[in-house]
Amino acid sequence: MEFAASFYREEVRSGFLVTEKRKKVWAKELEILEKFDEICKKHGLVYYAYYGTLLGAVRHQGFIPWDDDLDVVMFRDDYEKFKVIAQQEVTEPYFYQNCYTDERIYNFSKIMDNRTTAIEFTDPPEGLHQGIFIDIFPFDSVYDGVNEEFLMVDMLQRLLCNAIYDPFLILDALEQGKLGRFTEFFLDFMQKDIWKKCEIFDAFCLSQFGSTQKVNYISSELNGTGSKSVYKDWMKDIIYLPFEHIQIPAPAEYDKVLTQCYGDYHQFVQGTSDHEGVIFDPDMPYGEYLKRYIKK
Repeated sequence: MEFAASFYREEVRSGFLVTEKRKKVWAKELEILEKFDEICKKHGLVYYAYYGTLLGAVRHQGFIPWDDDLDVVMFRDDYEKFKVIAQQEVTEPYFYQNCYTDERIYNFSKIMDNRTTAIEFTDPPEGLHQGIFIDIFPFDSVYDGVNEEFLMVDMLQRLLCNAIYDPFLILDALEQGKLGRFTEFFLDFMQKDIWKKCEIFDAFCLSQFGSTQKVNYISSELNGTGSKSVYKDWMKDIIYLPFEHIQIPAPAEYDKVLTQCYGDYHQFVQGTSDHEGVIFDPDMPYGEYLKRYIKK
């Protein structure tokens, strides 16, 4: 991807100073998105700009000036296909990171550039990749207030997710006898290694996809502080929106999506990025950065 020299020029956007370094981080993320888009088109997979990236596309025709990341979502069925494809298609200098490919446990994925730095952990597990990245989130079916039978699925999704990311919550529930007919299953589940737990969780979410009218990222459903669930039909059609100097896919009903997630999204609320504590360096590999500035 080519960038004009003017792209990197420091400027004030919406009252916020966007530095040359932030522009370089953005450029790396756009290059990664280009690689991701290339893979998705090759294999007929669908994705959407979402969260702050969708908001930025609609409101700023690019990055939100005070944001420093790029987010996309995929429906669970395409996400599972991508997980397999990415391990062959994402090659150096890029790396595909999820709970199966690296020493980090979470239920979404990243593609990162190994030639860069985005340090989230200053004392990481051996070999952990920490380059500049884009985030790829799976969207699963969630309770829609209509399909009452899905309430049992919803409960199991939450229990499985907590068993992976907050295991003491489940262990406490087991000790207090709160899991009823699922006690035996979770006694066995808690003995499995973390990757097997993730595999079971992903397979269960895939088996239930399409069961309701609404979708969301499961962790957002759990913590109650993330984006709200949206109707799957709002994402049925795709339109392309300008984003910096490219076009990115977005839900055709983006106004409904953004209103549901953010309320009056036209109002500028200058805040911090979700990655405010991340150390970015677009010009140095993370391994070298750790040795030079962190390890000593």
